[in-house]
Order: sequence, then structure tokens, then C-alpha cells
Amino acid sequence: MEVDQVEIAENITSMQGVLSEVTTLYQPYIEKLYSDDCLKVLEGLKQIKNFVIGNNKQKTNFIVLGAIPRLVYLIQQDASDVHTKTQCTVILGSLAKGMEANVKSLLDYGVLDVLFFGLNHSDLKFYEACLRCIRTIVTSSDQTGELIFTDVSMTARVLACINKSLCTQECTCEIISHCCKTRQQQDLLFDLDVVENLVPLLLSNMCRVQIKSVHAIAALCYKNPTVCSCLLKTKTSGTPVHEILTNMLSRCQPVSLQLNAARCLTYIYRSGAFNGIDNKVISKKVLPCLVRMCSSTCGINERVVGAKTIAYLIEAETQMQRLALVCEHLPRKLEAYFRHPIVADTQNVDDMRRFKQELGRGNDLLEAVFLAYASLLSNDEDMRKLIASESLVQHLVDGMSNENQDVRIAALQCVLSLSRSVQILRTIFEDLDVSKHVSMIAHAPWYRESTPLNFDDTKAVKEQVAASSVVCNLLLEFSPTKAKLLFRNILYPVKIWCENEKSIHLRRNGVWCLLNVTFQADLKLKMEAMNILGVDLLFSLLTSTDYDIITKTLGVLNNVLTSKEHTDIVMSTLGDTVMQACAIAIESTSLPVPTPPTSLGNRDVASAVHTYALCVLGCVAGGDGATTLRKYWDDNENLMRRLVQFIGSSDTELQTAGVACVNSLCRVDEVGSNDRQQKMRDLGVVEALNKLSDATDGALFNRVKLTQQLFQAKGNL
Repeated sequence: MEVDQVEIAENITSMQGVLSEVTTLYQPYIEKLYSDDCLKVLEGLKQIKNFVIGNNKQKTNFIVLGAIPRLVYLIQQDASDVHTKTQCTVILGSLAKGMEANVKSLLDYGVLDVLFFGLNHSDLKFYEACLRCIRTIVTSSDQTGELIFTDVSMTARVLACINKSLCTQECTCEIISHCCKTRQQQDLLFDLDVVENLVPLLLSNMCRVQIKSVHAIAALCYKNPTVCSCLLKTKTSGTPVHEILTNMLSRCQPVSLQLNAARCLTYIYRSGAFNGIDNKVISKKVLPCLVRMCSSTCGINERVVGAKTIAYLIEAETQMQRLALVCEHLPRKLEAYFRHPIVADTQNVDDMRRFKQELGRGNDLLEAVFLAYASLLSNDEDMRKLIASESLVQHLVDGMSNENQDVRIAALQCVLSLSRSVQILRTIFEDLDVSKHVSMIAHAPWYRESTPLNFDDTKAVKEQVAASSVVCNLLLEFSPTKAKLLFRNILYPVKIWCENEKSIHLRRNGVWCLLNVTFQADLKLKMEAMNILGVDLLFSLLTSTDYDIITKTLGVLNNVLTSKEHTDIVMSTLGDTVMQACAIAIESTSLPVPTPPTSLGNRDVASAVHTYALCVLGCVAGGDGATTLRKYWDDNENLMRRLVQFIGSSDTELQTAGVACVNSLCRVDEVGSNDRQQKMRDLGVVEALNKLSDATDGALFNRVKLTQQLFQAKGNL
């Protein structure tokens, strides 16, 4: 303990010595800033500027000596001439280019507000210095990007002054590119006429302005149909924007310009706003351009962005995936992403820089290639058989163990695409025990006591959503990994997924997992699934705001009760819970609409949910035990009345489910069956069946005839 205290004391003494030396060397320059002589102040500013530019150590030294508050004071003073203010702003901009702590110090002293105020000045040089410093601060990290939107009037001012000079054009485009991350930010900029300000820059005589403007437009139109539609309708110098972007795809253009133009056209195409425009531009120009960017001869950034953009372009279209497969040897180019960087020539500066970038961005390459494979293999089984290999899956297994969360998520998404293949599930996945690594990710948040899952952490939830999606497929009845996952207690995270109310996707996947677990399962597994649900969780799921969660929960009950020999056993212990669950589904008055609503066709939500509930009740009615029927049907006249209402509805599927339920109730040949049939007659079941005797739907017509025959066997209609 005494030794530690001695070391601490020595360190403090050493630090004091260093600080004293720094103060002695540089304090005179700070003191010049406090002089009443303007020329002396200007001299001190120039000396400090020369010290800090390109030297992180000197930046820190002057921050420690208190340079920032004095610089801010000088900018705010009316007595300071514009040249002095400009020099102060240049120094602040240089300080911002140092370490992250430097930016924090600047923000703590309110530098950003001062710079925003400086944008109102009429002097161009001072305005440019303020804008450059703002750009440096807001682009220093993802967290500082939102700062540009703290004062909307200043954001509008920046956009309005975009054409003051080449410097303002470049800086404004860079600010938009980095800071525009969310739909709200896109819409805010759109309302400030950002499209009208940016589009003319596409025809700038300066190539770097073109590149930065296209990059900014790409950030604006990503997943934003409103901006995309506006771009398609916009012209500059009489030329439509999409034609200008198409011309930028030419191989004679700079690589960055090609890449960002391809991104813009990809985002416009995926937004659905491309209607009426020749889609051959996408398949014959945009896709080949993006594939070229994946070549090992391109820079790291081009390869990363190119692969990610391809993944986004083709993920929703099977035909586009097939085109990508045969486009300029894409699979071969993607394989190169896994290769280790080639050792650099120490005598070649550019080669050394390339080697350093490849080493530093290895995880970015992995994430990009996994996403590209995920989209490429998401639909077509023949393509999976052609590309999937033990080598690729081994890379995915390694990816799922990567420390980088983005890499793990991308690897899981690729595993999800491959898990749709029965052949791969039964061969490569089994050989490499993929389910083990998926299970580890699924369990990880609850086995790491120091870092439990924070459901407000977007990335952590996204990882669990990806893992739960894979687990859904691995738990399919024909999957050989189902037993392994159950052995590894996968139902524990499944329960937590179902309980989560913050992420609809995670909760929906949890219910899907239970749906697959209970399909054609043995009684023990079904009862385990029901115990996981419990009364509170079951009712919570059935009152969810998500249509799929409600219907799939009813599907779980249907699976549990499907087998006749299991029905009576389950109902003997959980009968009240099952019947209450069906009552909740039947009596609900405000049911959520599915996404997309078109999945229902012409049906209304209530009829669809009621159909699922009737399927469950049909299983209860189809049980072998008379006790179950007496308790839950014969003594429930309200339920029978609802059944008659459903048979008389205008929804064919609901009618079919209702008739099937009546059919099951009539088939039971035991004491009390005559009384049950008579009660149904009294409630109008026979009349309802007669009205359906000329049904045009084949399945409904056949069920009605069979059910009518059962009533006829007991007496005339």
C-alpha cells in the first residue's frame, strides 16, 4: 500500500512538472491574447495557429492553458475586427480536429452557439471559417451530428448560403451527408428546400463539389419516398436529376462519383418512386457499377459501401438477385473480402496507407460481405446450393463470435437466409454446429450479469431480433437442430422475447418460436410451451397491438390442442385459460391491422382473428372426452350463440371455421350429444346451415353438406 502511494505521489509530481514546463513555454502566447494592442493580439493568434495546426499535443497544451474561453470572448466582442475573429475561429477549427476530448471542451465552452452567431456576419472569410469549424465539430462523431439541428433557423441559414463560395458548397454538403441520419432529419431538411439547393450542384464545374453533393443527396433520399419522388420530378438546367445521376455512372467518372450516384439511384428505386422510368437503368447500369466497386482493386470504402448498397438493392427481388449472381463475377469478388490484407511494400507510402486501412477496417468488410450474401441467398434455393459452402458457413460461425456487434448482426442475417434451405440445415449447419453459436448469442444478454440486455439499446435489440429470427427457422419441425436447441434451453430466451413489449419484432419472433416448437410436438413439450406462456403472458400477447402476435398466439393454442389424445389432457389442467383466451379474441372490439394491410385481402381484421379463435375452439370440440364438452360447450350458451353468428357472417373462411366447429360438436356419440344438438337447433344452427347449402366455395359447401347429414341422422331438418 505504501509503495502504491509513493508511485502515485511520484506521478503527480511528474505531471505537475510537465504542466509547469508547458505553462512556462506557452503562457506568453496566451498572454498576448489579453493585450489591449490589437496588433499584439493578432500576432499571438497567428503564433498559436502555427503551433496547433497538425499537432495534437500542442492543441491539448493550449486547451489546458485556457485558450478556448479567450478565443470565444474575442469572437463575441464587437471591438474585435473581422480579421481577429476569423483567426480565432480558424484556431477553434484546428482544435476541433484533435482528440474527441478537444471537441468536448469546445462544446462545454459554448463554441457552437458562438459559431452559429458568426454565420450572420457579412464577411465571407469569417463565414467560411465558422462553417468549416461547425463542419469539423458536427462530423467528429455520430453523437455530435444532431447538434446542427438544435437551431433550425441556423440550419436554414446554412442552406440558404450554400452558394456563397466553393468552400460553403463543400462544407454544407459534408454537414448534410454526416448529420442526416433519421427520417425526421430528412423531412426537416426537405421542408427547408434542401433539394432545390443541392440539385444545381450536380452540374458544378468542380468535381469535388459534385461528389459531395451526390453524397448529400444519397443521405437525404435513403428510405424516404417523399424526397425520392421530389428528386424524380426535379430538373436542373432542363435535365432530369435521374438522367444526371445515370450519366455519373460512367467508368470515366471518378470512383466516388460513380458509387454515390449508384447509391442515389438505388434508394430511389427501392422507394418505389421509379415508376414510369426504364428499370433497365438499374439492372444494366446501377448493379454493374456497384459490383465493380466490390473489386479488390478498389479502396476499402468503395468495397464496403458497394457491398452494402448491393445488399439493399437486391434484398427484396429474386430476379435482381439472380442478375447479381451472374454480374461481373460478383461471388468471386465477395470471396476476396475474407482474404487477409496483402503485406505492404514499406517503401511505398500509398501501399502502406492501403495496408493500414485494410487492417483497421477488417470488421467493416466482414459486415458488408455478410449483408451482401444475406440478400443474395435470401430467396432462391438453387442459388443457395450454388454458393453455400462449408468455407462460407465457417466464416459465418467466426462472424457470430466476433467482438464487433455489427459483424455479428450481419452474420446472423446471412445465417437466416441459409437456414431457409432444408439441405443446408441438415448438412453444413449440422457439421459446423451452427445452432450452438446462435444459441450462445440468444442466451448472452442474460448470462452476462455485468452487461444485461438494455432494450433501449437499438443495436443490442437488433442483434436479438436477428438471433430470434434464425432460431425460428432452426426450430422448424423438420430441422435436425430443433432437439439441440431445446437441449440448450432455448425456451428461456424465447420466453423473455415474448415478454418484451418494447420491440414488436422481438416479441413476434418469440411467438413464432413457440408456434414452431409446438407444431406436431409431444405432450411434454406442448405443456412446457404452455407453462412458458402462463396466464398473464398469454393474455398480454392476445391484447397486443400487433396483428401477427395475436394470431400466432392463437396458432400456438391450436397446435397444442390439435391432437385429440392431447386435447382432453391439456383442457383438464388449462381449460379455463384456453377458453378465456378464445373469449378475449372473440370479444375484442379494437383489433390491430396487419402490416401490410393487403395481407388480409378483402377480409376485415375481426373476421380473420375470429377465424383463428374458432380453429382453437374446434380443437376443443374435437376432443375425445365428454367432460370437456359438457364443461366448455354445453354449459356455455353465449359461445354457441356467437358460433351461429359466425356461420351467418359474410366471411367465407369464418363461415368454414364455424361449420367445422359445429361438425365436431355433432360427431361426438356419447351421453348428452342429443341435448347438445337440440340446443344448437334451438339457437338457429340448422337455419344458418340451410342458408349456406348453395355456397360457391367448394370447401365450405362440402363441410355444410357433411354437417347437415349429421343433423339429419338425428332427425329431419
